[in-house]
Amino acid sequence: MAERFSTGFVNKVNTIGPVKTVMANGVMAWFDGNMPANADAAEGSVNLLALFTVDAGVFVPGQAANGLNMDQSVDGVLSKDATELWKALGTAAAGPLPGKIATWGRWYDNSYTTGADTSSARVDFQIGTTSSYEVQVANAVVVEDNPITLNEYNFTLQKQ
Repeated sequence: MAERFSTGFVNKVNTIGPVKTVMANGVMAWFDGNMPANADAAEGSVNLLALFTVDAGVFVPGQAANGLNMDQSVDGVLSKDATELWKALGTAAAGPLPGKIATWGRWYDNSYTTGADTSSARVDFQIGTTSSYEVQVANAVVVEDNPITLNEYNFTLQKQ
């Protein structure tokens, strides 16, 4: 399965410009449970297990501080900004050991608009331990207050 793009993402990439600009200073959330049918849909009956920001810093929607950024595209692939430490702490919803398994995530633009929405830029992706997932991790278990670091994140906008 490939990433799912919100209507707002597609519209903004077509009008504002590059993904790097559209998603500048955004955040990335990891959830358990089932991924919604599309990136315009509400997150559903899932638990927010982790919210990635720069160095797990406090994020305020609409402000740049601690938002995630991408480097310049190389051969059509965007990578996380090499100068940023993308980090999260497991939320209370993840619970103590044994924790919960992150199954999917959503990359939000700087507005961090949750719920059903067709105007904000969002990208949904699956999380797993093999290369068949959009975000491959060594361990998808999230535990409350335990740090998680994303050392690598690459994004390729596929031609349709």
